[in-house]
Amino acid sequence: MKNAIKIYLALIFLFPPAFLHAKDEFAGKIIKPVKKSVDIRQATQKEEDRWEDEKARLVLEYKNLEMEKQNLLALSQSLNKDNTDYKTTIASYKKRIDDINEISAELLPYLTDVLKRLDGSVAESLPFLSAERSSRLENIHKIFENPKVTTAEKFRKVMEALQVEAEYGNNVEVYQESVKVDGSVMVVNIFRLGRLSLFFQTLDAKTSGYYNPAESSWIFLPDKYNMEVGKAIDMANKRRSIDMLVLPLGKVVAR
Repeated sequence: MKNAIKIYLALIFLFPPAFLHAKDEFAGKIIKPVKKSVDIRQATQKEEDRWEDEKARLVLEYKNLEMEKQNLLALSQSLNKDNTDYKTTIASYKKRIDDINEISAELLPYLTDVLKRLDGSVAESLPFLSAERSSRLENIHKIFENPKVTTAEKFRKVMEALQVEAEYGNNVEVYQESVKVDGSVMVVNIFRLGRLSLFFQTLDAKTSGYYNPAESSWIFLPDKYNMEVGKAIDMANKRRSIDMLVLPLGKVVAR
């Protein structure tokens, strides 16, 4: 366009005024196309700039989408791995549950048999703490009859009872109870020597006796054992230091 204007100016100085009218017409014919060309070029440049901006925006959006795609792929792989791990864990738990159910099915008959033997053991043992021990077994039987109670709870109760019964053999104790001796009922202090022997002494400490398993009855002891039974009661109650005692554990000679 600058070159065209220069040509136009040169023509003004080269030609006389007669040509001024013609030059205006000529200039118009030159300038209009040039201006139109410039306008088109400017519009084209603006369009190109707009497309460049659009291209940059699209490239950025594409990169963002590609990044999001990679993140989603990574997340998908992680979820697939987690899903596989979950399935493996669930399968393991199901197997454990099946194993537990199988063990429970086998354990219940065994526990029932143990409880039956425990009943027999208590019935045949020395009659100490009879009410307490009978009540414990009665409660266990009620639990076994309740289908809502789990096998695990039944197992726990039976094991507790076995533990208590076993501990009776490792300790001594004194408690009061009514016993029948030679047809007379009396309240006495009973000394339990583990699960081995039971002795009694009247509350006035004047008469002593023992339980004879062979006859399932309480029997008076000769007077010579009265002091020894009294000592045993005092030691069990921690009123006396531990000392040697002479107590009949087998057949006793009658007075």
